Amino acid sequence: MFTLSSDNEPSKEELILEAAMKVFIEKGWSGARMQEIADRAGINKTLLHYYFRSKENLYRRILQQVLTFFFRQASINYDEADDFESFLRKAIAAIIDTANDNPQLPIFIMQELSRGGATVREVLRDVVDREEMVLPELLMSRVSQALEAGTIRRIDPIQFLLTLIGGCIYFFVAEPIAMEIIKKQDSAGVFDRAAFIEERKEEIFNVLYYGIKA
Repeated sequence: MFTLSSDNEPSKEELILEAAMKVFIEKGWSGARMQEIADRAGINKTLLHYYFRSKENLYRRILQQVLTFFFRQASINYDEADDFESFLRKAIAAIIDTANDNPQLPIFIMQELSRGGATVREVLRDVVDREEMVLPELLMSRVSQALEAGTIRRIDPIQFLLTLIGGCIYFFVAEPIAMEIIKKQDSAGVFDRAAFIEERKEEIFNVLYYGIKA
């Protein structure tokens, strides 16, 4: 589970980051106020400005930590010895599990994109420069290896990467809309969300893998 504070007694800075992220998610960038963030963190506004100087600096720090965490978590447990089929299953499961366990992360990122995404582009460059964004490179590398081995048909790796990540993330971003569609199709009136998430992994795998398998 993503958190901006440590397991031990959180520092003032960590308390500020936790409070700020909640306010940004609830109110959006334009609606977030430094005074409310300070109040939720249990500090005065002067101390908040001492640590981060501005709302923009605070926002950038949170975005950097969110992106770093997401891409690290979505990249774990990949065995380089696995064949492409097994690798793709692991990739899908890791991305979906990370989004499912941390629902605030896709929402926070989508809010940033709704502002035009200028800040996230700058922050992403910093994350990439520090070699903390390994997921895209890992996926691209495995697709290239599968292409060379003839395991999959000729595809555009970038298009495949975007389709993979988009397919895995979309449900969590648009869950309120998706749930209305699901409810209309669920004649039994019983929805098992955990089972649906597992089915989602399998369906995404089937569509992607058997769509590109040589």
